[in-house]
Amino acid sequence: MSTLFSVPSVPGRVRLQPWLAALLPAALLVACGDSATSGRVYRDPLTFGTSSLPAAYLGEPYEAALDLRGGTGPYGVKLASGELPQGVELKNQRLSGTPAKTGTFRFTLQASDANLSSKAQEYTLNVGDLPPLKLSPELPRAEIRGATRIPLNITAPRTARAARVTWDLPQGARVTRVQGGPSNGLLKWEQKGQTLTLDLGFRAVPRSGEQVALLHVEPARPLTLDAKGFRFRVLDGSGKDLTAQPAASGTATAPAASGAATAPAASGTATAPAASGTATAPAASGTATAPATTSGVTAVPADAASGAATLPAGFPPRPGSQPAVKP
Repeated sequence: MSTLFSVPSVPGRVRLQPWLAALLPAALLVACGDSATSGRVYRDPLTFGTSSLPAAYLGEPYEAALDLRGGTGPYGVKLASGELPQGVELKNQRLSGTPAKTGTFRFTLQASDANLSSKAQEYTLNVGDLPPLKLSPELPRAEIRGATRIPLNITAPRTARAARVTWDLPQGARVTRVQGGPSNGLLKWEQKGQTLTLDLGFRAVPRSGEQVALLHVEPARPLTLDAKGFRFRVLDGSGKDLTAQPAASGTATAPAASGAATAPAASGTATAPAASGTATAPAASGTATAPATTSGVTAVPADAASGAATLPAGFPPRPGSQPAVKP
C-alpha cells in the first residue's frame, strides 16, 4: 500500500510522494480562490429615509427633498399611484412647486436603484391656507430680573426681504445688543427713550418659524415684557407691503403734537413711526415728547457689511402704514 510520505534517508526529514507534491500547489490556489470570492460586499436594502412630508400652503413656494438610503445609486423616483397637489411636481428626487389648491393629497412614490431594486412609500401632503404673516417676540413667562435674550421669530414669511420693527418697552428696559438671524443682516437698531426701532434686510426668504433677530435686554429693576407695543412691517424685494393685519380695534391712533388727534387708518392698520426711523413715546400726561436717545445707532455688523443685506425700494416705511401686533 502506497503512503503519502516516504521513509527519509536522512533522519528528521520527511519527503512527500512525487504525485502529492504536484497536487499541493493547485490545492493552495483553490483555497485562495475560495477566500477571495467569499469577500462579498453586502448593502442595506433600498428604502425611503422618511415617511412624512412637511405641510404646504396655498400660493406659497414648496420644496421637499426625498431621502433615499441603501441600495446602489443612482436612484430614480416616480409617482406610482395617487395625485400630487396642483402646481407641485416630482423631479430629481424632489417635490417642488407652488400649490394652487388646498386639500389633503395621498399618493405613493416608487424608488429604484442601479440593481433594479425597488421600494414603494405612501405619503400624505396637506395643503392649507397660508397663516397671517407675523413677526413676534418670544417672551419669558415670568418677570425678568437680569440680562435676558429675547428671540424675534417670523411666521409665514411669503417673499419677505425686509422688515421694520418698533417696540414700546416698559420703563426700565434697555436693549444693549441686537443680533441678526441666519437669513438676514442687521441693518440698524436704535432705542430712543423706551421705543426700540429695528431694521432688517433678508439675504434670502427666511423659513417660517425662523429666528430673525435676538435682542439682549437689561432691566433696571424687575419687570415684565409684553407685546402690546410691538409693531412691524414687512416688504418684498420690489417694495410691496406684505403685511395686512388689522389692529385690534380696527383704527389707529396717531400721536399728534398735542397728543389729542386720532386718525383712522385707511386699511385698518396702526401707524408706523416717522421715516427717520425713530419713534416718540407718549408721556403720561398724553402729550408726545421726543425722549433722549439712550442707545446709539448700531451700524451693520461685519457679516452684513458687504451690502448683501439691503432693503428694497420703498423702505423705510412711510408713516401711517405699520400694523400693530395683538398681545
